[in-house]
Amino acid sequence: MNPAPKKTLLFSSLLFSSLLFSSAAQAASEDNGRGPYVQADLAYAHEHITHDYPSDNAKVFDDYRDIKTHSTHPRLSVGYDFGNWRIALDYAHYNTWRHGKHIHAENTKTITPPRGNPVETKTEIDHTDKGTFKAESNYGISAIYDFDTGTRFKPYVGARVGLGKIKHSIAVEDQLTLTIANIKRGPTDVHPPLHQSRSIRRVGFGAVAGVGIDITPNLTLDTGYRYHYWGHLENTRFKTHEASLGVRYRF
Repeated sequence: MNPAPKKTLLFSSLLFSSLLFSSAAQAASEDNGRGPYVQADLAYAHEHITHDYPSDNAKVFDDYRDIKTHSTHPRLSVGYDFGNWRIALDYAHYNTWRHGKHIHAENTKTITPPRGNPVETKTEIDHTDKGTFKAESNYGISAIYDFDTGTRFKPYVGARVGLGKIKHSIAVEDQLTLTIANIKRGPTDVHPPLHQSRSIRRVGFGAVAGVGIDITPNLTLDTGYRYHYWGHLENTRFKTHEASLGVRYRF
């Protein structure tokens, strides 16, 4: 029996298998980075809040005109990777900024009337103000372009549109207490108490940038930066700068 045909058949089978796996590997390589994905980030945000209040209340609202604060919050994204382009929907829940202050001031004087004995008077002023500012939620959609560097490091840039809900409240009171000859009068309000509370939704715009580091074909470590301007909310402007670290998993 001549073994040559069997050897030829085995060689042909191996060659066909090699070509098949080679084609599959090439297709997988061409499809690298494509498909749906989820991403979880931990973001450190610098928040800048600017209020425009009427000039007649300038001193009352001094603590609320220019607020700079920081917060750490999680962010979740779901998207689709087209290869170089990505589209992502994201959601973030921010922390609450709180402000509270109470100032008590006293001034004691002795008044001597033209007729009679000296009388001691004491004036007490209590200033109390409390305020909160909360970016309660933010939903956004981003279009992101990944630069293929031929390595596992892929820088990216993108643009984002977001719908944000913001709650803001302020309560300010100034009370005067007057004591004359141990007779206390008051407290009375120096001006009507100021109470403001608003909940507003606005559409804002921003930009994203960062670097993705491929750990495996399906897992990417993401270091990013995001700027978002939430829009003009009546007399308030709000913007955030965020640095984030997260992981992206493609299915």
